[in-house]
Amino acid sequence: MSTKGMPVPHVEDVDEAVELLHQLHSAAENAVVEPDQIVTIGTLIASGALTGMSEGALVILAGVAQTAAAVYITESLACLSAVAAQAVKQLFANNELPDFAAEELRSQGFELEAEATA
Repeated sequence: MSTKGMPVPHVEDVDEAVELLHQLHSAAENAVVEPDQIVTIGTLIASGALTGMSEGALVILAGVAQTAAAVYITESLACLSAVAAQAVKQLFANNELPDFAAEELRSQGFELEAEATA
């Protein structure tokens, strides 16, 4: 992510990373904007839609305030699948991967159904 100019909040594990992305996705889905307006990270922060996130995560995300939330989420999932493929597959196998994440990963060609090892 940092090679693409997108800072990443510190997370302890894959579960925490997925939870952060789930919060971003939910906030973006529920954002009240004009039909042709792009939902940016800054829009979500300014509207208070990310109230459940840690202050540290919000500070990091403020660094990409002009980035569309959908772009950040897509890039984050691509990065997550690259660095923690087995953990992502395990979350999917345990039915703990949000639907939006599974759909996006599949659209990127990531095979979730491949056997995950414990």
